[in-house]
Parts: sequence; structure tokens; C-alpha cells
Amino acid sequence: MKQNQPINWRRKHFCVDATGYLGVDTQLGKVPFTIMNTPYKMWTHRMGITMDDAIRLSRELLERCPNNKKGTARLNYCREIINEGSRVMQEATCSVTFQEAVTVSLHERVGRRPSTLNELNYICKRILQGPPHIAEMQLRHIKVEHCYEVLSAHFPTPRQFIKARVVLHSIFACGMRHGWCGSNSVDGVAKPQLAEVEIVALSWENIKKLVRTAQLPQHLSCAAMMGVMLWAGVRPSEAKRLCWEDINWEENILLLAARHTKTGGARCITLQPVLRRWLIHVCKGKHLTGPICPGGWDYRWRQLRCEAEIGKWQQDVLRHTFASYHLKRFKDLSALQLEMGHSTPELLRTRYLNMRGITKEQARLFWSPKEWC
Repeated sequence: MKQNQPINWRRKHFCVDATGYLGVDTQLGKVPFTIMNTPYKMWTHRMGITMDDAIRLSRELLERCPNNKKGTARLNYCREIINEGSRVMQEATCSVTFQEAVTVSLHERVGRRPSTLNELNYICKRILQGPPHIAEMQLRHIKVEHCYEVLSAHFPTPRQFIKARVVLHSIFACGMRHGWCGSNSVDGVAKPQLAEVEIVALSWENIKKLVRTAQLPQHLSCAAMMGVMLWAGVRPSEAKRLCWEDINWEENILLLAARHTKTGGARCITLQPVLRRWLIHVCKGKHLTGPICPGGWDYRWRQLRCEAEIGKWQQDVLRHTFASYHLKRFKDLSALQLEMGHSTPELLRTRYLNMRGITKEQARLFWSPKEWC
């Protein structure tokens, strides 16, 4: 039968079985003439289609069934096609634009630190400047190639690419939770390989110069922060958020709240005798309340390092120095892992532990209070 050709009811094209389903006459018999006066015609009229349309759709559906399906099995297979097609169509229409998904994803992070929110907003803004019309595309229709095009166009360095990939992945994860997409397209975007730069612990001479310079009157305001980073392994960004109230002097513990840490997990760091004595020494006569970090920290810290004549400064070098001297002295990788706040020891082994040039005697002196004050 040709497409849209009117049905000739006097020819044996179709029939109706006992359940009311239409089928080809070679399998289910002849179409009764009385079908024109049955409720089928009234139903199709209410649906806004003709009997010809209903029978033609039925035939198209039946023709898509495998040839090995016969009779009731064929009808059940057709029902499965209808149900599955209906589900897919509902999913396809249940979505939002990419820009709307970004807005909702950012709204779910309103409790984050201001610096984190600023970074998220900046990355999302650059992502939305991606290929033309991506902001208006339905989230469900954005594919792996779109994600890769956005990331590679606006985040050229491997580290930027990885950071933006994490943010984009979280947007799709938000969409999956709300039912706006069925999969996370970012999973198909491979992470670039990072060329890790070796960070060597400060030499013994540089440590002595740094500590000596921090005790000078003009740099004494930075001494407490320096001690926390050097003898507790606290990241600079974490140390900036610390207050004197975070130190438990009775139990010799430095408490880092989850909102203050980089990874979002709270941790307790042992207040080593050398750090305890250092803090008391450099803060003698001061009322220990409020932030540990002084005002204008970045400028003051840069001036201190410059006067100490240490040379090129690598970010987090004091944290790496803490880890290397800790393991050299105490030889306890599990304890060091807890102090550093790592979930596994792998990162310690691959990036942090660089004990080249550190002697046992230097490690002993590093943790000795009498050596420094």
C-alpha cells in the first residue's frame, strides 16, 4: 500500500483480533465490515485522526517487528515499542538549556567560600562563551565533542583544562540529579597529562635563614604564619583562614575546620613542641585572639623571603619541607598522611617526599625546640 493512500475497506488489508488490536489480514483474518460502526471510529474521531490513519500507523508498527515474532508475541513486542518510545520522548522533552543548568548548579553551591564561588563563576562564564549557541542548547543534546570543543578553546593549559573539566562535569552531574540529561557527556573527555614539577624541600641553610629573618622586628608579624606552614604543613590558603581559637593548647592540637581546608574535610594536626614553643616565643605579650594571619600578608611575606635571600620560591614549598622532614624523623607514613589530610598515601609518595640531602641530624634539629628559640 502506498503512503497516505486511502484504505479500500472492501479489500482484505487489515483485521481486528479479539482484543481490539489491528493486524495484517494474512495473520489475523479479515476486517469485519461492521468496523466502520464500532467504537474504534468514535475513539479515533476523539483523538483527531481518521480510521485510515490509525490502521496505517498499526501497519507501520507491525512491519517493524522481527519476522520471528508471531501472533500474541508480535503484539506484545509492539506494546514494548510503544512504551519505550513514549519513555524516550518524555526524556527528550524533559530538559533545560545549558545556561539554566549552570545557574542551578551554581545556586547549589551558595554555601562555599567566596574565593571558591568567584572561581566557579569565572570558569562558568568562560564555558558559556564556548561554541555559538551552546548556552541555549538543551543539556540533553550536548555531546562529548561539544564539551571537548569548549574546554580546548578556552582553557589551553593542562591544569586549566582539568580544573574546568571538573566544573563542567559537576554541571552535568547536577543535570542528571534533576533528570535533565541521561548521562554525563564530560566522562568521554579524556584528562590531559600533567607534567609534574619536582618540588624540593628547603635546604637546611635556607630554613635557618628563613627562621632567623622571621624573628627580626620588622618581620615578627609574619613569624606565627611561617611557623604554622613550616612545622604543621598547613597550606598558605588554609593558614590565612586560621584563628588563634583553632589551637587547642591543652591537647596540643591544631584544628582545621572543613570550611577552611582545600579538600573540604576537617583535620587535626599535632602541635609539635617546636611549633608550640615558636608560637609562644614570637607572640610574647600579645593577646592571642582573632586571625593568625596579619593584614597585608602577601606583601609582608614577599618582603620577608626577599630579605632572607632564599632565591626562587616554589608554592607550597614549606608544606613539602614539613612532609620530608617529618618522614625522615618519625618514619610514620600513616601518621603523616593524616597530618597532611590526604585520603591515600599515593600523593605523598609521588609528589611530597623528597628527602634528598636531608640527614638524620638535620631532621632531629628541625624538630628540636632548642634549635630555633
